[in-house]
Amino acid sequence: MRGFRVKGQGPRAKGIGPRVEGIGSRAKGLGARIWGLGARMLVGWIFALAMTAVAAPNEKPVRVDFTSQPESANVIVDGNMCGTTPLTLFTIAPGMHHVRFELKNYEPHDDFFTLQEGGYLVRNATLEPVKGLLLITTEPEGCAVSLDGLSFGDTPRLITNLDAKGIYRFTLQKAGYQSKNLEVKFDGRTPLVKHEKLILNSGMLTVKSQPNGASVTVNGISRGVTPLSISDIPKGRAVLEISKEGYVPQTRELTLNAGDSQNIEVALEGKPGSLFLSSVPDGARFYVNDQAHGKGPLTIQPLKPGTYSVRAEMDGRGSVTKNVTIDLGQAVREEFRLESVLGRLEVRTVPSGAKLLIDGHIIGQTKSVSSDSDTSAVFAIENLEAGEHALTVRKDGFAEVVKHPVIENLRTTSVTVKLRKVFKPNFRIITSTGTYEGYISPEGNMGDSLMVETSLGVTRPFPKSDIKELIPLSSD
Repeated sequence: MRGFRVKGQGPRAKGIGPRVEGIGSRAKGLGARIWGLGARMLVGWIFALAMTAVAAPNEKPVRVDFTSQPESANVIVDGNMCGTTPLTLFTIAPGMHHVRFELKNYEPHDDFFTLQEGGYLVRNATLEPVKGLLLITTEPEGCAVSLDGLSFGDTPRLITNLDAKGIYRFTLQKAGYQSKNLEVKFDGRTPLVKHEKLILNSGMLTVKSQPNGASVTVNGISRGVTPLSISDIPKGRAVLEISKEGYVPQTRELTLNAGDSQNIEVALEGKPGSLFLSSVPDGARFYVNDQAHGKGPLTIQPLKPGTYSVRAEMDGRGSVTKNVTIDLGQAVREEFRLESVLGRLEVRTVPSGAKLLIDGHIIGQTKSVSSDSDTSAVFAIENLEAGEHALTVRKDGFAEVVKHPVIENLRTTSVTVKLRKVFKPNFRIITSTGTYEGYISPEGNMGDSLMVETSLGVTRPFPKSDIKELIPLSSD
């Protein structure tokens, strides 16, 4: 390479000594001229003069000025470090050369130039700053990134257009969070990753309930169902309401500061249920889990959620049992239809108008069907328990009859009772001619005479004017 001839060979090297001495005397005369150029220019001139002393004797020296914006860039000619800008060299041999300008935090600048003997050349480089590589991530994502009021978008954000030489102060902002400043200093092209966590400007609640699925409102605004995290509650007083169908709602009052995080866990209490019981016919006795609750219709409350065994009973009717499930806060209505499971007795008498007794209790009296029939209409006796019963039939003037019908459940038993007429006085009659006992029927009062049966089948009239006194006789 035709470059710096720092060390000569052969006869040329022998002549270097006298030439260096001459250069020394010349350098003294230049002292006043180079004094004002400053320390950096002074070093360049001295280096140039020294290098002139080693130039080839047959080549005319050339001059090259190296400058850069900004200054202080290293000047490397043909791979040799020569100084920093601004720099003047006289020792570069004619020909083609390569120069590189290097400065920290700036992109290197490469150039090629050609020198002629005795020539003069200026090489200037405008250095471009190295761009830093910055990745900003945040928790939460979506924070706005700005620098001196200029927006750079939202996180996560890769920034590649800032000079690496500077120090930058970014601002990170997001609604509901406190803004944060981020200072960044690049180290050349080395990538930087900055992760920042922003602090909530509001309070945060984590709400859990037992059971899950409860609705949550904060200050009257619905925020979802449990389990739930709410991250944007304004600082200050907050009213929290937790509710679920079938459960007693709960209310909590809280005070939240910016950045506060509170955990709320609530065990909801189930609302009691109620059970309304009725029967057809009315009046059934009700038992819940074998515990008596009285006659219906009735309401039983409070009842915890669950399944209950309910039984209805009524005399003469079959009991009915149901399993009734009651949910939280539920009002349940149940009707029990009780069917008769007892027997039925139908009684006819000949003649009609007979008094009927069952097991010693008066039931009623048979009625006639028509005036030309001795047989009575059917007299029905309902709800008789299974088994044998005593049926007593009585009628004045007739012998009492006692029957013992056997009753079966859900079946009808029919009985016809024929009464035998007997003489049984029911009055004592005192007349002017004597005292008599006889049977006076309701039809015996005829005109001026009273018809009296004085013996079985024998009837005679008694003039009313002749009767002094009528005394009723006991029917027993």
